[in-house]
Amino acid sequence: MFMKTFEEKFTAWLDGELSFDEAQAFEKEHPSVLKERAGLLKLKLLLKQGLESHVLEHPDFFNSQIMDQIRATRGRSLRKGWLGLPRIAWGGIGALALGLSMFATMIPHGDLSDPRSGYVADALKAKTSDHKIKATADNQKDVTTPKLEQLQKTPAPPVQR
Repeated sequence: MFMKTFEEKFTAWLDGELSFDEAQAFEKEHPSVLKERAGLLKLKLLLKQGLESHVLEHPDFFNSQIMDQIRATRGRSLRKGWLGLPRIAWGGIGALALGLSMFATMIPHGDLSDPRSGYVADALKAKTSDHKIKATADNQKDVTTPKLEQLQKTPAPPVQR
């Protein structure tokens, strides 16, 4: 039998399942395990004694207690508690109502296609820090044109050949 891991070899060695040659090779490879063998065998014996199955003195009483706890747990549902289903549903409805009311109150309404509407006029009330520059708006039939007077001319771009 070929074992790959140290744990598998160690367990087989401790249980005495290795052949004489395999045990000799394992002990030669890991000399420190020989010093701890007596303690490990004692621990193995204590574990076997502690892990024996015990018969309950009153199994019917024990089973009835467990079944009562299961029935009590089944009675609880999503309807109870802070995160119950109705509270989550009402919370979602409240959040949706809040979002819709904020949308209705904070988004500007009106006919934005009309250039004379308040929204467009506010955008044209721009002022500069230079008092020499004069900004006006020329309102025609369907077009509002902003005009800036007294600006310095920009130099013409160089001509490339």
